Amino acid sequence: MLSRSDIFACLVAAAMGLAVVMPVSQADDAPQTYGEAMAWYGDEAAAGNPEAQFLLGFALETGAQAEADTVAARGWYEKAAEQGHVRAQVRLALLMMEGVGGPLDQEAARGWLDAAAQQGVVDAMSLLGFVLLTLEPRDPVTAYRWLSVASEAGDPAVAANLDALRATMTPEDLEAAQAALDAWLAAQP
Repeated sequence: MLSRSDIFACLVAAAMGLAVVMPVSQADDAPQTYGEAMAWYGDEAAAGNPEAQFLLGFALETGAQAEADTVAARGWYEKAAEQGHVRAQVRLALLMMEGVGGPLDQEAARGWLDAAAQQGVVDAMSLLGFVLLTLEPRDPVTAYRWLSVASEAGDPAVAANLDALRATMTPEDLEAAQAALDAWLAAQP
């Protein structure tokens, strides 16, 4: 049987024009329309469910079958991010970095990307590495760490960025960055 979360995710995906294969739910109270799903997820989000907060934020950000509301989306992402929801942390960081739905806040965005990267989200690692190289204050040593870890996780685009970073570093800087990476890896559980 599908959970309400599964049903809502399928309804949102369908509203966005994505192909969806959704088995018929046996639950009598399962939402049957996008509107019903949005209302249910609004209730769940208000009750503190981080997955509901993320999905509601995503629906609001993208304007799935309604006008986009990036201010509300950012608010729901923040509530979910504060509870450790990694996809919400990444989406919130992206909105903050662009000043969408609220003020531009690159420092807070870095913090959210770091939180998601620490939880193993490869996209967050890659983006954080890029941010650390391009925005002030620059931090090539930490960028090297995140790009290296993302590259090892199999992100082919990151491997090229890591090679480009290595080419700009002095042998001493590269040695220091590798030592910092090794120390960080040794400290991981």
